[in-house]
Amino acid sequence: MNTSSLRRAGLLAAVAALLPVSAAAQSDAAFAAALQQGAPTPAQFAQVKKKARKPAEPAPAPKATSADEALWAKALETVKRDGKYKEGNVLMPGSFSIQESSGDPKGEFSKRAISVLGMINDEELFEPMGAVIVLVEAKRDPATGNVNLEQWMFQTDIYGEVGDFVFSTTTMSPDGKPLAPTRSEKDPADPKVKTKLDAMLKHWAERKPS
Repeated sequence: MNTSSLRRAGLLAAVAALLPVSAAAQSDAAFAAALQQGAPTPAQFAQVKKKARKPAEPAPAPKATSADEALWAKALETVKRDGKYKEGNVLMPGSFSIQESSGDPKGEFSKRAISVLGMINDEELFEPMGAVIVLVEAKRDPATGNVNLEQWMFQTDIYGEVGDFVFSTTTMSPDGKPLAPTRSEKDPADPKVKTKLDAMLKHWAERKPS
């Protein structure tokens, strides 16, 4: 599956991750082994980043942002521990996902999801390819009763480097009707974007065993 296919699949999987997942998870040991094969330790990752480049090699294109390495590693540990497996198909890879929601669905609430995307290899082990982290928050305006929705979504490779980033806001009436088109803004290179990604990962890194 090429990068663009994974990216499109990742965005679809992000939406699916907010829906109930009924499939049983692969064993913790097998998933842990698969992630360890696909993602380096923080020390190994640091070595990769410090690898010297040939003088004649063009400088790489700047990346939008990258997850904090320690938070990334801990978030992956949480997915290994609590993630539930959803089988893929010809359009989407499989995924190990966790989803949470809190608050009043008709008022103020939050929804969170984290999915590690991948496919079953020839050895019938899950081979991770990337991840999607999603946050949807809704806050009610006490003056109007309208609900303001803020949505964040990051698609990364298995090392935590961001490939796609989406931020949008929507205003809903008290009865759930959109009052204005969704607005997308924020520069992906804005330091506040990385701060938000790390805050989202911190939530998963600190999640208590279910």
